Amino acid sequence: MARIALPSLAGGTAEMAHSGIREIANEALRRPGTIRLDVGQPDFPTPQHVKEAGKRAIDENKTFYTHTQGILSLREKLVDKLARVNGIKTSPENIACGPGGVGAIAATLAALVEQGDEVLLPDPGWPNYRMMLPWLGARGVYYPCPPASRFQPDLEALEALVTPRCKVLVVNSPNNPTGAVYSLETITALIELAQRHNMWLLSDECYDQILLDGSWTSPAAIAPDDPRIATAFTFSKTYSMTGWRLGYVTGSAELIDTATKVLESNSSCVSTISQVAAEAALVGPQDCVAEMVGAYRRRRDLVDGLLKEAELHIATPTGAFYIMADVSPSGSSTSAASLRPMRGT
Repeated sequence: MARIALPSLAGGTAEMAHSGIREIANEALRRPGTIRLDVGQPDFPTPQHVKEAGKRAIDENKTFYTHTQGILSLREKLVDKLARVNGIKTSPENIACGPGGVGAIAATLAALVEQGDEVLLPDPGWPNYRMMLPWLGARGVYYPCPPASRFQPDLEALEALVTPRCKVLVVNSPNNPTGAVYSLETITALIELAQRHNMWLLSDECYDQILLDGSWTSPAAIAPDDPRIATAFTFSKTYSMTGWRLGYVTGSAELIDTATKVLESNSSCVSTISQVAAEAALVGPQDCVAEMVGAYRRRRDLVDGLLKEAELHIATPTGAFYIMADVSPSGSSTSAASLRPMRGT
């Protein structure tokens, strides 16, 4: 059969490289018995009371569309959680649920940026930020978070990167992949920088309840009257619900209304079953969260010590469940692509 010449694909997608982490993860799936240290996924089961709520939702036929922003009772519970845990005062109307933290963040960026805009991203940083921007017509500008400062942002270098095209400053703390938790002084300085240049500040707080040491203050709690701050969360990490695909964002009425239009166009709503289960996660026993965080802390301490012994240590992470190792003494420059020939070995 003759090969059919296809019409061209969308130009913006040509710049969307797969995440190196996902490339490694996909290779690992081909090799049974591989110890998984790749994607940001808890290895704990979803708490039993959450699973039971999901099962009941199916049995009770709670399987139809919901409001695009999410079930009202869920958003009301999120208002309570945001006030109690994050110090953020908001309302159900100012919350939109999306398919995972990824979906909530993507919808928010789609509501904020357009062709030619620049988005300031942390480096090291979560690769999905970079992947989202080409199809929005925007480009990422990377501000350094150097190891020497325990991966806190270099504020002077960040300021120097700001141009009139910069529309959004993305902040991620606790951070993926460094495990850094930004200090109150750093967060305050980031808020002031965004205000000075009239930028949106998108705070990715998907690891908000995984604190191994110290505390974390949300930008929206520090500057509650600034409508340019949007904050994204997920159930994936706190409650080990990665496969349930439920995240949410809170911000100004104008932003949430626009983000909701984006969500309506590409997902209609989040799974009703997941939303019912999420309500159970919020109001049910929280000892499961404390147990998981305790396990992460013990693992952090173990790996941190091993890296110090091996002289590969950079900085002790204080949040999330990641740790960075300095492999430069080995001379290795291994990339995800170079691992492909290892398949089957």
